[in-house]
Amino acid sequence: MSAESALRALLVANPAVAALVQTRVAVDRMEEGAVFPFVVFARTGTQPITALDGTHLRSQASLEGQGWSETRLGADALADAVAAAVRGVISQTVPGRASGYDADTDRHVCSLQVAWWE
Repeated sequence: MSAESALRALLVANPAVAALVQTRVAVDRMEEGAVFPFVVFARTGTQPITALDGTHLRSQASLEGQGWSETRLGADALADAVAAAVRGVISQTVPGRASGYDADTDRHVCSLQVAWWE
């Protein structure tokens, strides 16, 4: 299972995330006109781990997740729920976080960096 599939499955099954966005969790992009709030994420890189003989052992995928909401508090609450869900899985981490505002949509976003072993 890819990191994207595993992360999406985790988030839609997590009660705290689902309470905020139901199943509005998308990979790469959200459909135009989607109802807010929602989560969208994409892979930003992959670091393969290999043995000395060249055997592929596993990879660490770098993902950026974005929680979009009509308010800053909503975006932060969504990021908190996503971060808690990811940190609840052994070996998965959330090493970074940033907030922002998009004037074109008048919406707030909280972005998370996610390191996911696959």
